[in-house]
Amino acid sequence: MNSMRLSVGFIALILLTLALAGFLIYQLGFVLSFSRANSVHPRPVVELFLEHGDVLIPVRGDVLLKEPLPSDLKLIVRLSNNSSEPSLKGEFAAGVLLMLEGVRVKDIELRGFVGAIGVGEDGSVVSPVNASIVELFASKLDPWCSIEAELTLRRRNESGCVRLAYRGWIVDEDDRVLEPVSGSEEPYIARYPPENYPDNPPDSRWAGRDFMRYAVYRAEVCYLGG
Repeated sequence: MNSMRLSVGFIALILLTLALAGFLIYQLGFVLSFSRANSVHPRPVVELFLEHGDVLIPVRGDVLLKEPLPSDLKLIVRLSNNSSEPSLKGEFAAGVLLMLEGVRVKDIELRGFVGAIGVGEDGSVVSPVNASIVELFASKLDPWCSIEAELTLRRRNESGCVRLAYRGWIVDEDDRVLEPVSGSEEPYIARYPPENYPDNPPDSRWAGRDFMRYAVYRAEVCYLGG
C-alpha cells in the first residue's frame, strides 16, 4: 500500500513537471515569433518577513526573538524582479519554493501569486494546507515589480525555533538555454540564489523528483529563552 501511494505521488509530481516543460516549450515558440534574445535576464529576489506583534521582522539569516513564538505565525513572502527584463506570461512564469521545519502551513493568502501547491514527504503533489514544502506560482512578473503572499503557519511542537529554506525563480521572456538532459533548448530560468553552472543551473534539468538539488537560502527564527 505504501509503495502504491509512493508511485501515485511520483506520477503526480512527474505530471506537474511535464506540464511545466510543456509550458516552457509553448512559450519558447511564442516568444521566438515576436521577440529576439537580448542576453538580459530577470533578477529574482525573495524576501521573508515575520509578523511578530505589530512589527514586521525581516528574516535574513538567523533571527533571535526576545519573546516566545506564538502558536500561529504570519509569514510574508515577497518575490521581486529587480531587472528591466520581464518574465514570460503563463501559469509557471515565476515562483517561490519554501521549505519549513517546525511549522506547517495553516492558510495562504495568495495576493499577487496565482496558485500554490504542497509537496509531500514522498514527493507527491498535495494541498498546500498542512504542508511543510510549498511552491507559489505567478503568471507574470514585470520589470521592477514585486508580488506577495501571506502564509499563516502553525507550530508543530514546543520547539523554540522555526527553520526555513527558500528559493525563487523567474523565466526569461526571450533568452534560451540548453537543457542537457533532454538536449533541447528552453527559456532561461533566472534564480535566487543566483543561477550558475554547474551547481545551480538556469534550466529545468532537476525538475521533478530532483527538485531539491537547486540551491536555497536558509534561515532560523528562534526564541532566546527556547
